[in-house]
Amino acid sequence: MKKIYDKADVVVIGTGAGGAPFAKEVAEKGLKVIILERGKDFLKLEKGENLFEGAVRVFSKTNAFRGSIVIGNPPMVIGYGFCTGGSTAINAGTCFRPPSHILKKWREEGLEIFTEEYINKIAMDVEAFLPVKEVDEKAMGRGGKVFARGIKNLGWSGGPVKRNADGCLGCGACVAGCPVDAKKATHLSYLPSALKAGATLYKMAKAEEILIKNGRVEGVNATWIDEKGKKWKLEIRSTIVAVGAGAVHTPVLLKRSIGSSYGVIGKNFRLHPGGVVGAIFDEEIRCWRGVPQSYYCDEFLKEEMILLLGAIPPPLGANLIPGFGIFHKELMAKYTGFIDAGVLVSDTSCGEVLSIGKIPFIKYKLHNHDFIKLKKGMNALAEIFFSAGAKYVFPLSQNGFVAKTLKEFKDGMERLKKEEMICGSIHPMGTAKMGTDPENSFVNQFLESHRIKGLFVVDASVLPTSTVVNPQETIMILSTHAARSFLSRK
Repeated sequence: MKKIYDKADVVVIGTGAGGAPFAKEVAEKGLKVIILERGKDFLKLEKGENLFEGAVRVFSKTNAFRGSIVIGNPPMVIGYGFCTGGSTAINAGTCFRPPSHILKKWREEGLEIFTEEYINKIAMDVEAFLPVKEVDEKAMGRGGKVFARGIKNLGWSGGPVKRNADGCLGCGACVAGCPVDAKKATHLSYLPSALKAGATLYKMAKAEEILIKNGRVEGVNATWIDEKGKKWKLEIRSTIVAVGAGAVHTPVLLKRSIGSSYGVIGKNFRLHPGGVVGAIFDEEIRCWRGVPQSYYCDEFLKEEMILLLGAIPPPLGANLIPGFGIFHKELMAKYTGFIDAGVLVSDTSCGEVLSIGKIPFIKYKLHNHDFIKLKKGMNALAEIFFSAGAKYVFPLSQNGFVAKTLKEFKDGMERLKKEEMICGSIHPMGTAKMGTDPENSFVNQFLESHRIKGLFVVDASVLPTSTVVNPQETIMILSTHAARSFLSRK
């Protein structure tokens, strides 16, 4: 395998919500930037293409969605993006600023810079650049309106989701590639701006090792597969490396580069677990038409829970509908009246990302406190659905049941055991956490390693706690903060 040598001021690993904003900020200040992306270019649906068939085409050609198995009770799967744009390419585009009580927690732990005023100033820049706007009524779809009806009937707090998708037509293709490029994932926003400013992008380039000598970064060794399929060794010299490979793969790369002496790497893993509840109404909804995640309920935000509408097309939704045989067939016949929603909880449970060779695996046990919180959130979803007029409501669980009343649902949830819960996550966090103490954190409040000069981590790995809400915008804010702080000190 032949070797290519290159040199840059900054190497950025990853093009998702962490890597791409950092690359844009530093490239626009005139620094030479090289970006490494392990995945392929993300594709998109064609106008008028069948949603499910198009999604199969996109994901089979790009391998853009990857997952890791969580070993614990209950076992779970974590999903994340593996392409240009990272997870921003395959999510619903939901944008929340970090809640004020979460920022307060961070400040109480010594991360004093994260005042609401400071974060909101960066947030406004992020939101203006993308841009971020509320889902409008036309794009919302019938599902969002039904979910909103239930929330309003209960007098609970909620509203239309804000998204980086100005110009959305509500076609429902967000996670499979917006056919009109309305959703400005990072491969359609931050990354083009970085390249326009002079950055160089290597796609299909896997960072193998961060080069470190005498406590300072010296560059990155990577393996690159060019457009003709030829494999090259890349050796890039640089005094700054920003890692944005995600909370599962970042700690594996850091351990491979640094060794086991820095014991905090991979620990503090937060899953941000979610539970799902489905409902069937007599009215026609067709949940797959419209924004997949269009409305939220934050009534329980201070209790560390956020409730969000979902949207699952029939081929996938069949796995959520409980029962077998004729009973399952009868419920599926009512699928035009189906909607689902999820609860995300800020977990007190704490796991660890380990690896066998270069392959990550995760140990995580859901605490009873978090399990009870998940069940409370799922009960709240059932209450919203019944308030909106649902005829049948059911949880996603191994021993599925169908409830016709709220009492039936709550009784069923009371009997549900932890090992029967089916939950997962697309928001892994915390495996190279920021903090003030080098003994129990990897980076400082400027996202630079306590012990290795020039090494930054700019993805969800740095989050010291769960964000409660979807973390996409929080990651973009923190990455922008890290880049601007670095540039101000340069």
